[in-house]
Amino acid sequence: MKKQIIAAAVAATLTSVAFADISITGAMKANYKQTETGGVNDNNVTTEADLVVTGKTGDTEVRFEINSDSADSAATAGADNLDIEDQWMATKIGDARIQVGTWNGSDSILSADSARGTGKWMVDQTISGVALKIEGSNPEESTSGATANHNGNVTVQAAGTVMGQNVTVKVENAQNQYKLSGEYAGVNYAYHTVAADAANSDKTSIQLSTTVAGIGVEYVSAEADSSATITGDSWFGDALGFKTAMTAGDDLQGFGLSTSIAGNKVTGKIFTNEVAGSTDIDFQKLIVTRPLAGGTTLEVVYTDEDAAGSSNDKTTVDVELAVKF
Repeated sequence: MKKQIIAAAVAATLTSVAFADISITGAMKANYKQTETGGVNDNNVTTEADLVVTGKTGDTEVRFEINSDSADSAATAGADNLDIEDQWMATKIGDARIQVGTWNGSDSILSADSARGTGKWMVDQTISGVALKIEGSNPEESTSGATANHNGNVTVQAAGTVMGQNVTVKVENAQNQYKLSGEYAGVNYAYHTVAADAANSDKTSIQLSTTVAGIGVEYVSAEADSSATITGDSWFGDALGFKTAMTAGDDLQGFGLSTSIAGNKVTGKIFTNEVAGSTDIDFQKLIVTRPLAGGTTLEVVYTDEDAAGSSNDKTTVDVELAVKF
């Protein structure tokens, strides 16, 4: 009788495990970066690793993202060497998906990631082809003090397709965002504008791309009003990491070409930081990416930033070896 009870308990345990779905994915990269700024050389080797654990059962999903970089690895004994980044739970109630936890947004040409905050929540559902999303956070994540908005930082977004074109409208506390993207006559386009409540604080980007004789061709621009700053880390790279940092009213525009040569993806970009009230700064960037037999990817990025006066010039060679699993 005891054996039967034990067998039943084991079978029940195995059945529970069978319904669970746990996956572990991750990535690691090692970078060697040589930088010459105003004739002064600097060399650095850095590493960064990410581990993502995802658990699913039915319509419910739990996700943890763990990060460790060179600074963490060099921490003193007893200090925290791992950072918990995204951590959230999502489930469905009826046709609506509910997500609660900690996460951040994504980069755009105009703006960097939104802040990763705790106590965030999101409800999204598609109704008649329109994807609706309401997202918010704890009041202390957005405001503080006696005049705090105790409803938190709530945004409402609607996205759908109109006459074959993708349209997104996002209403936020102090600004609205509008996006339009699609394809016309073989040219892909993406338009994004941030319409801020504050005066002279709007930002707009336009991206056009097509293929000519097997060569990818792109034009990208990002424009900011006199009180707005481009902060994105996307097509142009990290706008706030330039030798001469982007400031309010500065604009960016450039062209890119990409193709494949002997198994390598080769991309060239030239763009200009049109500095408000001052001399423009020119950039040239060459990116070569190649998958290696061992499962890694090798990427070499050469960037030249040419500003007025040699002391403001910056040249960077970044060699990256990366793997995903």
